[in-house]
Amino acid sequence: MAGSDYDVLIAGAGPAGSYAAYLLAREGVRVALLDRARFPRDKVCGGGLSAKTLALLSPAPASVVHKTFTGAWIAWRDRSAFAKDFDRPVGCTVVRSEFDHWLVLQAQAAGAQFHAETAVRGVTQDAHSVQIDTARGAFRARIVLAADGVASTIRAQLFGRRAVTFAPAVEALVYCSAERLERLGDRVLFDLGGMPRGYGWIFPKRDHLNAGVYSIFGGAGIRNHLQTFLKRHGLPADGRTVRVCGHAIPVRNAMRSYQRGSVWLLGDAAGFAEAVYGEGIYFALKSAKLAATVVLEPGAAPAGEYDRRVRMELEPELRWSQRVGRALFSIGPLAFDPLARSRLACDWFGALVTGDLSYRACFWRTVAGAPAWLLSRRHSLRSPGEWHQRS
Repeated sequence: MAGSDYDVLIAGAGPAGSYAAYLLAREGVRVALLDRARFPRDKVCGGGLSAKTLALLSPAPASVVHKTFTGAWIAWRDRSAFAKDFDRPVGCTVVRSEFDHWLVLQAQAAGAQFHAETAVRGVTQDAHSVQIDTARGAFRARIVLAADGVASTIRAQLFGRRAVTFAPAVEALVYCSAERLERLGDRVLFDLGGMPRGYGWIFPKRDHLNAGVYSIFGGAGIRNHLQTFLKRHGLPADGRTVRVCGHAIPVRNAMRSYQRGSVWLLGDAAGFAEAVYGEGIYFALKSAKLAATVVLEPGAAPAGEYDRRVRMELEPELRWSQRVGRALFSIGPLAFDPLARSRLACDWFGALVTGDLSYRACFWRTVAGAPAWLLSRRHSLRSPGEWHQRS
């Protein structure tokens, strides 16, 4: 239906775009969802969904969940580690090709039209509509939601190529035995010294482990840091069992600008990834929900309303995550031991994952409450490497 008119055009069928399409289509909005790829398609991502992320999704993605976790191993370069467990599930792991395809199917079932293999070439707008030119013709709508990822064509054209700043991450898909996959139990692993001024993760999937490293400060030689991280945790690093992928995490919208007329930025295209762990799916879904809310409000939204709402509802938490990330990974080993041993500090870490504590509150509690968590009840740290030595 190239050349047709829609109420809303959405460029990019990742979590932000597909979820926005679902929310709008189920309310009767005429939506077209465009993506350059054919789905399902590969997507580089750790694939961890926190409890606060899952709380945004309705229906829940039960059919594509690989592992549900109820706790985490927190390590420092595998020299010491402790287990933080909860009395309820606090997240799950997925494979992004499956999860994103599931979201597209939800959007289609709600009434959105999906156009795969439809790469965006450019966008133009006038006082009444916006037109997206694609490899398959032109599409027009009243509003365009640009959710076309970290290398957004629309953002580059309308906002400039330096609108969003990035931090690198690199991951390995490690295929190993079923016995090895079960050694993490119902936990994921975070190594707060997994790379210099950054962290590493290990997330279990059905048939492999997803392991990677990331730093808000960037890092030369990040692939070498990944190899060191894998070896430190007893994981193979040879090409026969490991697939290595790199990607950019959009940790900051340098311009603090999310709207140009009737074109709105969502998800990675907007720079919506939190800076501590580089997690973007939560804010992708949050931005989709916010955009859908503005579109669905009675009457025409005031000029710049989406931009105003983002600055009020999303931007503050993202900025606080940058403060927490820079503070945490700057002090590194000096802080890990007392943090790791403090039950109070570990409870705050867990509350960030579940969404019961904001990054702003976490920052100030850590600063103001340092004497309390330094003197609180202590965890016993495990011997180095214990998690991957368990049978």
